Amino acid sequence: MYARRTLCIAALLLMVFTPAMATIVRALTVEQMTTTADVIAEGQVTDQTSAWNEEKTRIYTVTTLTLTVTHKGPVKAGEAIQIRQIGGTVDGLTQSIAGNAKLTKGEEVLVFLDRDAARGLHYVVGMAQGKFTIDRAAPAPRINRGLEALSTLDAKGTPVPLASPERPDPQRALDGLRTRIRAAMSR
Repeated sequence: MYARRTLCIAALLLMVFTPAMATIVRALTVEQMTTTADVIAEGQVTDQTSAWNEEKTRIYTVTTLTLTVTHKGPVKAGEAIQIRQIGGTVDGLTQSIAGNAKLTKGEEVLVFLDRDAARGLHYVVGMAQGKFTIDRAAPAPRINRGLEALSTLDAKGTPVPLASPERPDPQRALDGLRTRIRAAMSR
């Protein structure tokens, strides 16, 4: 009896004190991200650097994206921009945020970004929602998003399931996303 109670208490404590592996954010449609983003661009991730903040309490990663196509904002193809995110690895220590957009050196992406002109930095809109990986293996380029660690709610606070029509099909063509962006910008 004592052993069973101890086991139940231990299991309960594990459930309470185990960190959640998802982040909850407001669900954003491509149209909403198009309207709110300062910059929408396609490009190649060419560099990444992680460093501590001045207080050594947080690690930030700055990713360099060399642009190939611009859809919106004061940026041009051929330009390199900096995207800053919380998390990274420094001195053997890793900090991460579940649901953050994962940018990997060498990958080609389409991103929706907020721009901090004063600091010369950009931030991904809607965490992982604002980053699409471009896959050119098929005859027509496809897009994918890594939304596994991201849970979304609509404006009323109702959970939006992963299979929602607002989440692009992982096999959707890049041209379809570009069409949605152009349509949203023309409104």
